Amino acid sequence: MSQEQGQSRDFQARRQEAKEVREETAQAAFNKFITDDPNTNGDRQRFQNAEITVNNRNVNFFGFGSYTKALKHNDIGLVESQSFQSLLTAIAQGTQGAFEQIILGGGERKQVNPLNAYSFQLIGNDSQGARMAPAPAFGSRNIAVDMVERYWMALCRDVRFDQYENSPLIHEACEDLNCIGFADQFGFEVTPQTIFRGPYEGCDVGPHVSQFLLKDFNFGNQPIRQLSLYPREGLDYMTDFETWKAVNNGDIDPTGSDILDGRRYLITLRDAGQWVHVDFPHQSSLWATIILLGEMAAISQASPYTGAIEKSVAFGSLGGPDITVNSALAAVYGLKHAWFQKWCVHLRLRPEVYAQRLELFRRGILGQPFDSTFNKLFEDGADVFQKSKVLDRICEHNAQQNIKFSRGDQEGTWLLPMGFPEGSPAHPAYPGGHSVFVAAGATIAKAFFEDCPIASPVVPTVDGQGLRAYTGDETLTVHGELNKLIANITLFRDGAGMHWRTDGTTSGCPGTSIATGGNLLGEKMAISMLRDIKETYREEVGTFRFKGITGEMREV
Repeated sequence: MSQEQGQSRDFQARRQEAKEVREETAQAAFNKFITDDPNTNGDRQRFQNAEITVNNRNVNFFGFGSYTKALKHNDIGLVESQSFQSLLTAIAQGTQGAFEQIILGGGERKQVNPLNAYSFQLIGNDSQGARMAPAPAFGSRNIAVDMVERYWMALCRDVRFDQYENSPLIHEACEDLNCIGFADQFGFEVTPQTIFRGPYEGCDVGPHVSQFLLKDFNFGNQPIRQLSLYPREGLDYMTDFETWKAVNNGDIDPTGSDILDGRRYLITLRDAGQWVHVDFPHQSSLWATIILLGEMAAISQASPYTGAIEKSVAFGSLGGPDITVNSALAAVYGLKHAWFQKWCVHLRLRPEVYAQRLELFRRGILGQPFDSTFNKLFEDGADVFQKSKVLDRICEHNAQQNIKFSRGDQEGTWLLPMGFPEGSPAHPAYPGGHSVFVAAGATIAKAFFEDCPIASPVVPTVDGQGLRAYTGDETLTVHGELNKLIANITLFRDGAGMHWRTDGTTSGCPGTSIATGGNLLGEKMAISMLRDIKETYREEVGTFRFKGITGEMREV
């Protein structure tokens, strides 16, 4: 049909309309950009000029409470001032050339993509205009309780999730965490059903692992079984001081030298840690949307294809391709938001480094455990370590590791047993990248799918080689399992030793407008994306309504 026979197009009008849509979304992001300086926990300033003399040795504490991995460190594992300052200078300048001037340690380990902290995005709010609450300070009680949980997670890596109720080790961990006031810091009592889980609705319902990390599905014409490579049971890393120093200084980079023994569904925290070791940022939320589409889960009433449109079906807009790609894109944009906070604002140290600070006292390098110097450095957290039983347990565990694998320090250490040979990645802890991108992607899924019961829920068989029907009394729901997915992906990183609980999950102030941890940061970013995406549809889209992770209703 010729253009004369059909309807002619006014491309000048379309050109103007397209311009207006871009301007409207740009203005919305501009209006949401917060220009106040971000708040920090003050650790960098606290230790900037601090130094003490121990055993006739002058110890400089510049960078003591901050991220410094792969920079140049001295023989006791503290960063050299010139190297740390080179990183701070590069962060202040924010240019490719400046980051090329960073003074690294051994040079085998490189810093991970700091320039992404300065990149822009064209959908949703700009990363540098977002704000989140500062991470708990080095000397806070919160970080000490958090560290105790890191230790217990390491000790419990090989306990099957379905055996938590029957495990003496899990019960010991619950008792210890409750004794030191876990609920005061993180909002809930620890039981075998709640330990190592998130604080959101649905997280403590049913199996430990979200259905979206268990269910098999079809990726187009390819059947996907969610079997994962699992690491060797009982093998932890970086439990001796010399290896810790070599990895921290970047003298070695053992990345990719994991020992993997087979494939199974996720049945232990060690299995789960490996899942989040090598995943793609968009993988978990992409899988969730594909599973829901494949099971014909109810679409949000915001879509006109649920009733108003009767003579066509959704596809490139509001259909499968649209839902899946926006969930994936939200995850990638979530990384931009995480990277700005990590590098340009908080520069928070990792748990493996905090544990090394404890080890310096166990070895008598900075003083003795619980002396005046210890109490001065760890402040409110010092009392936690005197009450907890975990330091003795971790020392015994590390002694066994070091004897079994012919490492040094065979009397044990207080170092954090790491799930990966290379330890934590070479970028700061706060917020966790996984915690931001999984929350962003799962929030898109919440917006597009109604909160209905999950179809045919499953749990792994005892050996992890198959799946069987879930027969519990509690109903698993779409949004509840998406909340669990957010918490799983976030806390599985914690279980491998990579992160603090406060790097990801909300803590202490649920419902506030300022994001505490990466989950809320990711959720807020996804909501800004939904706001912009809605402007691009020709369909008459209603309001997306869903509960956020804090339980408050979100409307977009």
